Amino acid sequence: MTRVVFTRMPDGALGTVDIQGHAGYAEEGEDIVCSAITSAVQLTHILLDDIRGLVFRTTVEQEGAHIRIELPAGAREGAKDAMDALFVHYNEMQENYADFITVLEVYSDAEN
Repeated sequence: MTRVVFTRMPDGALGTVDIQGHAGYAEEGEDIVCSAITSAVQLTHILLDDIRGLVFRTTVEQEGAHIRIELPAGAREGAKDAMDALFVHYNEMQENYADFITVLEVYSDAEN
């Protein structure tokens, strides 16, 4: 199962998305759930980096299928729509594929 954790910051913006694990819907290379999860986060990264030119930190670890996007306070406003759309998209995926993706929203008390 893929676990997606969004962190909502005190300013109300989503500050991080942390994605870990393979969905397990099908064999590697045939897993449409895993492909949809990966494609959505890749599109979000392209939008934030290549189109919006925002500076943020990305972690990609092949081992354990881990992807994390961390937005500093100065980048959150410019990333708001993209992060909110990713949040809605993953929650809709969870409604249809609950055995393969779980989405959590946690709240941070840290400003950065």
